[in-house]
Amino acid sequence: MKRFYRVHISISPLGQSELDKALAAIREAWTRPHWISRTERNRVFLLQVCAEAEFADDSSEEAFAQRLSVSIWKKVGRYVKVVVDAASEDLPADCFELNEIDYRKLMRTN
Repeated sequence: MKRFYRVHISISPLGQSELDKALAAIREAWTRPHWISRTERNRVFLLQVCAEAEFADDSSEEAFAQRLSVSIWKKVGRYVKVVVDAASEDLPADCFELNEIDYRKLMRTN
């Protein structure tokens, strides 16, 4: 059974030209965010988005976070920190922070 999730995603550091690439990756891999925040400090950006939707393939929250991160990394063309906080009505929230070790491991296998 598919679950409906509320997901908050944070991505950093991004250059201005990478903001649209990261958003495109999220839209292609999952859904269109209903809330988007771009915070800039010294020409470096933090992108935060929220969306509510089902996961496309009954994947676990961890598998979803990994699949979404790989999509972002491929579209941006390099490692950026991705944090995925996923909550469902019937499950407690889970937070997944993917680091450079995850990046190297996941990009080798995808």
